[in-house]
Amino acid sequence: MDGKINIPADRATPGAVLAEDVRDRSGRLLLSAGLPLRDKHIRVLKTWGVNEVAVWTDKEVPVMQPDSSANGDAQADPRHISEASLTQARSIMTTAFMHVDLANPVMDALFKVSTARLARKLDAKGNP
Repeated sequence: MDGKINIPADRATPGAVLAEDVRDRSGRLLLSAGLPLRDKHIRVLKTWGVNEVAVWTDKEVPVMQPDSSANGDAQADPRHISEASLTQARSIMTTAFMHVDLANPVMDALFKVSTARLARKLDAKGNP
C-alpha cells in the first residue's frame, strides 16, 4: 500500500483498510488500524457520528498544494467578483460574526469562505 488518505466516513467502502485507529468523540476505540472494513463497520461509523477515516490506498497520493479558494480568496474563483459585492458581503458577514474571535484561524477561515460565498451570490443576483 502506497499511502494513506482521509476520506469522508460516508464514502468508505467495504474492503478498504483503515490506516489509523477510529475513535469516538470521547476517545473510545471503535475500530483498530489495519482492519479491512465490512458493511457492519461502516454502520458503526455512521452510528457513532464519525465524519472522516484514514484508509490505505494502492495509488500514490499526490501532494496537494493549499487551495487559495478554501481561504475565501475571491481571485481564485474563475468568475470575477465585483468589488461592490465583496464590500457588501464583508459588511453583512462582519455583523454576522460580531461575537466571534477572528484571531482564531478556524473562525477567520470560516469568515473568509462565508464572505466569498455571499459575494458570489450577490454578484449572481446582480446586486451592487
